[in-house]
Amino acid sequence: MDRRSTKGAHQAPRQRPRREPLNDHYYYQEPPRSSRQGTAGRGDSFEDISSYSSHAHRSRQRDQRDFQRKKKKRHTGLIAACVFLVLIGAGVWYVFGYLLHGLTINELSRDNLGIHAEATTNADIKNIALFGLDARENVSEGRSDALMILTIDNKHKKLKLTSILRDSCVWIEDYGEDKITHAYAYGGPELAVKTLNQNFRLDIEDYATVNFIQMAEIVDAFGGTRVTISYDEMNEINRNLAMQQSESYDADISEADYMYEDGDVLLNGNQAVAYARIRYLDGDDVRASRQQNVLKGLVEQLKTVSKLQYPELIRTVAPMCTTSLNIPDMLGLTPILLSDFTMETLSVPGEEEGAESGYTEEGAWVYLYDLEEAAQHISRFIYEEDSPYYYSESPEEEG
Repeated sequence: MDRRSTKGAHQAPRQRPRREPLNDHYYYQEPPRSSRQGTAGRGDSFEDISSYSSHAHRSRQRDQRDFQRKKKKRHTGLIAACVFLVLIGAGVWYVFGYLLHGLTINELSRDNLGIHAEATTNADIKNIALFGLDARENVSEGRSDALMILTIDNKHKKLKLTSILRDSCVWIEDYGEDKITHAYAYGGPELAVKTLNQNFRLDIEDYATVNFIQMAEIVDAFGGTRVTISYDEMNEINRNLAMQQSESYDADISEADYMYEDGDVLLNGNQAVAYARIRYLDGDDVRASRQQNVLKGLVEQLKTVSKLQYPELIRTVAPMCTTSLNIPDMLGLTPILLSDFTMETLSVPGEEEGAESGYTEEGAWVYLYDLEEAAQHISRFIYEEDSPYYYSESPEEEG
């Protein structure tokens, strides 16, 4: 039997018009009703339109390609968005869940920090108050036995440390004239920062605090701090180690911590704290210089650490600190560590202030000096040519 007649005799029900691009590049379409001819031709007959409508054929191909590109673009965009969200989530977890796990962030009320309207400011210079507490146990309360202002000076590529001697007589709001070391004990970091700003016309908004035990752990995390000590200082270190061991249950002092060598030495954590606490060899100004030496030694030690080791170092040190700095603040301070910066120090009062001995109403011994002169001295040190009190020549030469 003729195959065409068989197809006619057993014709399948008519399907809806279909449009299907085939691999042979022909485009097939069911013809209109009027084009069907005869009973024998009642089956679906196909018409090759590619031969007379090449423009339509190209248009259809172009539409198909555009559709595929848009589909692929939407798909790629969705994947990119998902990857971005995953990376953001991983970054947040890495910073908060890993690097800064255990860090105590204590934000200050920035409207209550006593910043004077005439305080010198510079967007490239950031001041942070550093407090070292004399707490015998592992707590964040007590007097600020060490009190410094850390200046990150991106303008001049410098780190600067300004020590304010703990026995300086200043005005503490609601408490009157007293030793500056007591401000932290009276009102925590907020009152301590406010006292610095009010007495020395500063613009400090942030702080970081450690106690002696935490400081020892930080020094050990850095691999020690290198300083030069005298024979007498070595003996005082051993004396302070014995005192720390008897005073605190949290102090982990061992026989290996005791020293039998002076000169240029690498101090471990316990030794560094004992060195910074030396009080009976000389004045409080020299004691402040020792505290600065410990921090300078840590900075020099940091320069020997590979940048790839920074994350683990941050992770180790973070739980030992209490600070008001948030994550963006911390990230903003890191560029200077990657630069070839220098380090400078200042102690107040110094020769320029000409401090004298005095006593509070309660009979406590204090340093008495002109706080306005000290404020101008600190301003010149921190802000250099941006300070309204800056002069290129020494005061003696100008006079």
